[in-house]
Amino acid sequence: MQFIRKSFSRKLALTYGLLFLLVFIGTYFYSSKVIENRVTGQLEESLTVQAKLLRHILTPLLIETNDQSKLGELVRELGKEERVRLTVIDPGGVVLADSEIESEKLGEVENHKMRPEIQEAFTGNIGKSVRYSMTLNTKMLYMAFPTTNDQETVIAVLRLALPLNTVHEMLRDAGHPLLAGSGAGILFVLILSFFLNHSVSKKVTKLTEAAKYYSEGDFTRRVHVSSGDELEILAKAMNQMAFTIKERISEIESERAKFSAILANMAEGVIAIDCSGKILIVNPSAERIFNIQSQDARGRGLIEVIRNKKIDEIMMEAIKVQSLVSTEIEIPQSENKFLKVSALGLSKEEGSVAGILVISDISEIRKLENVRREFVANVSHELRTPLTSIKGFIETLLGGALSDGERSKEFLKMMEEDTARLTRLIDDLLELSKIESKEADLKTELLVLSQEMEKVILAFELQFKEKKIYFENRISENQTIKVFANRDGLKQVLVNLIDNAIKYNKENGKIFIWAEQKKKDIEIFVEDTGCGIPEGAIARVFERFYRVDRARSRGLGGTGLGLSIVKHIVEAHGGKVSCQSELGKGSVFSFTLPVA
Repeated sequence: MQFIRKSFSRKLALTYGLLFLLVFIGTYFYSSKVIENRVTGQLEESLTVQAKLLRHILTPLLIETNDQSKLGELVRELGKEERVRLTVIDPGGVVLADSEIESEKLGEVENHKMRPEIQEAFTGNIGKSVRYSMTLNTKMLYMAFPTTNDQETVIAVLRLALPLNTVHEMLRDAGHPLLAGSGAGILFVLILSFFLNHSVSKKVTKLTEAAKYYSEGDFTRRVHVSSGDELEILAKAMNQMAFTIKERISEIESERAKFSAILANMAEGVIAIDCSGKILIVNPSAERIFNIQSQDARGRGLIEVIRNKKIDEIMMEAIKVQSLVSTEIEIPQSENKFLKVSALGLSKEEGSVAGILVISDISEIRKLENVRREFVANVSHELRTPLTSIKGFIETLLGGALSDGERSKEFLKMMEEDTARLTRLIDDLLELSKIESKEADLKTELLVLSQEMEKVILAFELQFKEKKIYFENRISENQTIKVFANRDGLKQVLVNLIDNAIKYNKENGKIFIWAEQKKKDIEIFVEDTGCGIPEGAIARVFERFYRVDRARSRGLGGTGLGLSIVKHIVEAHGGKVSCQSELGKGSVFSFTLPVA
């Protein structure tokens, strides 16, 4: 800070010195010009008087004779007497005589017709010019006077030339004391300004130091200046400003922290834009909804970032009407996304937040609503079919068929089948409900996969023989595969998958079961050579009540919940299910379980 103080004093002193120097230079050049003009004017008056006398002497000679040698001799004599350069030029611009040039060398002199003072003189006026003479290597004053005959015709021009060395010498002699005085004045001003500015610079240094700390964010510094002048008032104002700014910054930082915390933890996406449609703020939820990055989005147009014309139109409409505009939109993706968009217009001024978008992702709500509607419709349909059948049989029996023993027995057997179907459906629904609500007791234990598989296969031996299905259990070859799983849950998954492989297989078909051990889990595969599943239906086979062929599934006694139960049990173990199928060639269902 000492350097800053000295620099300030030096600059202030140099400023005073420079100002003094500029005033001096202006005065010097002005005075020099005045003196030069005055001296030059006196010389012009003197040359004019001399020209009149010389013209009176030379005119008769120019009129009466053409003897150039006599004219040249007379011109040289007169030039020496008058101490000027005297030149006589004829109307053609040819030099007839010159006081500085011998008569025999006049032929080498260039034509003077284009000289400005000569041209002016031939018009009848006195011509004058100041220019540098290459012959004499000095600045010259030229004055040309017309010489006329009795008929007032210009017969020649008499030009007088005088070097301006005298003028320059006078200016130089006058300038020496002026320069010496000015130098002394500048030195005195510099010394005086250093002393006068020392105390001021110390106070300014204090103010500068405080301002530096303020600019770096340190508002605890205070400036103490006791000068009783404007600098003391400035110091007090800076102290008050620092206190006020510190308080305001604390308040702003507190509010900003609250705002940032709220914005970052909102489930809804928030986007703020200016009046030109450029994005100012994007919170994490909005980044997730639109799959964008805040740093990439800021400063770009809303339509450019989210690429949805309807949302952009809603935002612009809200800014235009300065009110709230809300709607729901659907964004086509791999899975359709449903958004509730609320746009609020705040301002139309440049540089301010013009509008805010609040976006809620309601895709899951819509999906759950669709699932609920489909579930109610499917359950209603599945229950209505057997109930309608039972009701019909009851009405038939009450209508008189009860007396027919054989027929009534047949009806009762059909009613028993429908009742069993209702029982299976309700049991599956209860099982699925327990799994989804986490009420099922999922106690896992260490199980040898091949042993559990053998127990399940025994229950299907009769069905294999009836449908003439070749079954190959490749897991039995490996006794080392062990998993952590719930015994009943694993059995339910295997039963459902094998049962489906039998039901939808063809006669003399094949079923293969094998497992692959990976780093963190075991993947178990059930492959059949049945009818297969269309490509568009593979993604939905694990949904509740979904059937590829409803008539065939119902005829085989299925409820449409078997694969859904498989999915929920496997996911409860932390695993995943998948399906690969080709229509007419068969299917491969697989699921994963934690490895032991």
